[in-house]
Amino acid sequence: MKKIYLFLVMVFLGLNLHAQDNGFGVRAGVNIASMTNYNSKLGFHVGGMYRLQLSSDIPVFFEPGVELQFKGGKISRSGVSSTMNLAYVEVPVMFAYRFSLNDTWAIQPSLGPYFSFGVSGTLKESYMGQTQSGDLFGSNGALKRGDVGMKIALGALVKRIYFGIGYDLSFVNLPKTYTEGDAKIRNGSFYISAGYNF
Repeated sequence: MKKIYLFLVMVFLGLNLHAQDNGFGVRAGVNIASMTNYNSKLGFHVGGMYRLQLSSDIPVFFEPGVELQFKGGKISRSGVSSTMNLAYVEVPVMFAYRFSLNDTWAIQPSLGPYFSFGVSGTLKESYMGQTQSGDLFGSNGALKRGDVGMKIALGALVKRIYFGIGYDLSFVNLPKTYTEGDAKIRNGSFYISAGYNF
């Protein structure tokens, strides 16, 4: 067991000795979220990430993180206005490549999967001035809590300040019950982020 601990310590120290820019970062911003066959709605996201440079010679980074994401969509049919408000704890697992333009500016495209768990989901419906709401993720709710998808982003670094845009595309059909011919419902979200790399 001591040999395993010693090996892990050596690996960790080796990474720190050879990596150019390891560290934590924070991110926050606005989502323009939508769901299949639904109109978009505003949401936001906030969270943190860790960047690990995988090679001292090549600026490739592994960037796992944890974020609180607010997604959903809205639609009006036959006079009924429906809004889905969905909140997820999301774990993105991103890989990024940094193109340094000079000592101050860098461009950083990134790509990777995300895994998320719904912590809050409400459906609000309004008709002729009357409003009612329901839980979408509960035992009697209509949607699955789990979601998996792909995240793609393009960021710019000014020293350690980060600005970026990106898109989340879900692979999961969210309804708990689905029969052939039913419309599939998936999350999608265009987002704008700002942050800081420590």
